[in-house]
Amino acid sequence: MAFAQAIVPFTSEHSARGVVYNMTFAPPLTNPQDGYGMACADLDGDDDLDLVFLGRADGLVGVYENNGVGVFTNRSATSGIPATTAGAGIVAVDFDRDGDLDLFIAQKNGPCRLLRHNAPFQFTDVAAAAGVNETLPATGVSAADFDGDGWLDIHVSTYSAVVPNRLYRNLGNGTFVDVAASLGVPSTGLSYQSVWSDYNRDSWPDLCVSNDRGFGNVPNQLHRNLANGTFTDVSASSGLNVALCSMGIACADLTGDGYSDYYFTNVPDPTPPLNGVNPLMIGSAKGVFTQADALWGVSNIKYSWAAIFFDFDNDADLDLYVNNEFVPNALYRNPGAPPMTDIAAAAGVAGTANLSYCSIVGDLDRDGDQDLLLNNYGGPVRLFMNQDGQQRASFRLRIAGEGRVRDAIGASATVRARLAKGKLGAPQWREVLAGGNGFLGQSETTLHFGLGAATSAGSIVVQWPAGGPTRTLSNLAANLAANQVWTAYPPSRLGDVDGGGVIDLADWTQLAAWGPSALVPGREMFDFDGDGDLDGADADAFWTRATITRGDLDGNGSIDAADLSMLLASWAQSGSPADIDFDGSVGASDLALLLAAWGS
Repeated sequence: MAFAQAIVPFTSEHSARGVVYNMTFAPPLTNPQDGYGMACADLDGDDDLDLVFLGRADGLVGVYENNGVGVFTNRSATSGIPATTAGAGIVAVDFDRDGDLDLFIAQKNGPCRLLRHNAPFQFTDVAAAAGVNETLPATGVSAADFDGDGWLDIHVSTYSAVVPNRLYRNLGNGTFVDVAASLGVPSTGLSYQSVWSDYNRDSWPDLCVSNDRGFGNVPNQLHRNLANGTFTDVSASSGLNVALCSMGIACADLTGDGYSDYYFTNVPDPTPPLNGVNPLMIGSAKGVFTQADALWGVSNIKYSWAAIFFDFDNDADLDLYVNNEFVPNALYRNPGAPPMTDIAAAAGVAGTANLSYCSIVGDLDRDGDQDLLLNNYGGPVRLFMNQDGQQRASFRLRIAGEGRVRDAIGASATVRARLAKGKLGAPQWREVLAGGNGFLGQSETTLHFGLGAATSAGSIVVQWPAGGPTRTLSNLAANLAANQVWTAYPPSRLGDVDGGGVIDLADWTQLAAWGPSALVPGREMFDFDGDGDLDGADADAFWTRATITRGDLDGNGSIDAADLSMLLASWAQSGSPADIDFDGSVGASDLALLLAAWGS
């Protein structure tokens, strides 16, 4: 299928944007290591993506602050992170639920690190106190709340036929305990990477593990979560027990049917039955996977490591980037139906002819498309800024967690673009993944949906994880301008705009100040009914949950003369807390409501 527009190449801009971090030249001979991880995440809570890198020869962990438009300041020297010479997998998530992101770093035969975020870009290693400072032959890391208790747990892959993988359950008190054996997931399968994905769409995260040398040892594994934090091995019954030299995992809904698909990287080994191809395993409603790499043109018979699905051109179809060893990397462009075509050279992201292990993606300059970070041995981290995606619109959604938790890891959303004459486009399903969609790294957790020729999203269904609530956001098309980041809040957080834990006068004052209006980013907390505006229905819903009585303008617990005085002083004004009926101004109807509640 031909594309209507020529590819606008990515531009290599790491040095120009302040990203100067050089990878070690080659794997150490005494402790062979297959790559070093990277992460992009909003470490300081200012709504842009900061960067963390592993792999410098002296072990310095690179920490870079984003100024909001994709220019970075090096904060590495003052981060407090100990030298980490064997850093492999990394995730950036809020393990202690205090509202900021912490880091977990696995080392290959070095102690794991759990880095608590104390202040912006300043960390303390609490791994020993947390019980996770084991020295393991560790590789990839992924995180999810597998048991639904509200605390994020950690899976560490170990490249060993003796030392099993770890599944650290977060006890919520700053400590973790390994429960892999008790839950039946302690693989000794030369594991490289894992990913948590809700492959059967019951809202509970399931665990997929990528194992090397699977044809002579342990094939790839899929453990289905029984919707209670326990697991059953469905590797064989699902068909995902493919046996290969499996390394990285790309995980997403490539086909648009609403179910997880997996792409595993391989080596060009002639061993049957795969004979060196990278298997693309397509999921289904029945929970059974079908191999389709040949159909989609992504067999990629090369020595490859990371792989990641992302819609680089914003055409509403997921594309695939693959890191290769000693040969150019691949960027398979999806025309909307198979096969895909490798356009890495034309897109300017083929990389250099060195060992290429890890890649991550995120919208670093907040222009509505996803940029690409790539690390190779013996050279600088490469930052490729996306130029092609700007030809089309996108919709970006952050799913907030419960309480103070910023990101609902494991949540998902289905978005349909608003097309001409009110029609809706094909559904796009995305998950909030922490590690796993690639190899050793973590891409941004904000969900990215290309809109193609459309300019807005018309239908959004959000599912919180582990049996959490579902919200439908509708009638939003006229308000969802391209390239803005919207936030979906769980029902428990609606109305509490200041994060105080209660819905009180301060929250009402803010809602009243905004008044009845179309929804804009930053005000989603008050759209109780999800219809894309702030109106009387939202005000009514607010008062059903508030800790004060409607009309108690001074918050003293009684509606009395002081409240009447405040209302009269605000007569005919807009944006006043005295606009009790939320019709846009203070008038007779507000006075009637106040008098009717007099003395309450």
